[in-house]
Amino acid sequence: MKAIITLVCLIGILVWAPASNADIYSWTDENGVKHFGNQPPDNAADAKIVFKEEPHDAAADQQRADKENREATELIRQLDEEEQRQAAEARKKAAEAEQNQPPTMQERVDAERKRLENKIAELEEKPLSYFGSQKNKRVRIGYYRYRLEDLMQNPEKYFKQPSSFEGNVKYPQK
Repeated sequence: MKAIITLVCLIGILVWAPASNADIYSWTDENGVKHFGNQPPDNAADAKIVFKEEPHDAAADQQRADKENREATELIRQLDEEEQRQAAEARKKAAEAEQNQPPTMQERVDAERKRLENKIAELEEKPLSYFGSQKNKRVRIGYYRYRLEDLMQNPEKYFKQPSSFEGNVKYPQK
């Protein structure tokens, strides 16, 4: 029994060895028909090797794999950098859009309140000679206090109906 198994294995190896030849041949038969195969017939005079079998070279294969891994790693790094650049650009655009948005009503009210309070404080510091009389000083400061009161009571009306009168000085409409 052992001899039969050994004989079958030997025959299998002998049959498999020629079939494992990976060279691809091309030839034309006597009828002019072109053929391809891994082993040309014995009577084919014009048989040519189309593809030559390359023996496996483990070192060259490892170098190729290493090179492909380095290239893939570099590509991934470049894609990550591009993604980070795009994210930074998107954040920058969002910040610019936020800056370019018109101020909210509360921001407008706060800025105007601060401006009016500063103007009142500035006028209170000025000498009486700046106004010409005590009455003019009271009128000018009173005007800004009145505007501040309007602002705090109804901000929308305040901004929709700006006043062109400033105490006893009338300014032209803009």
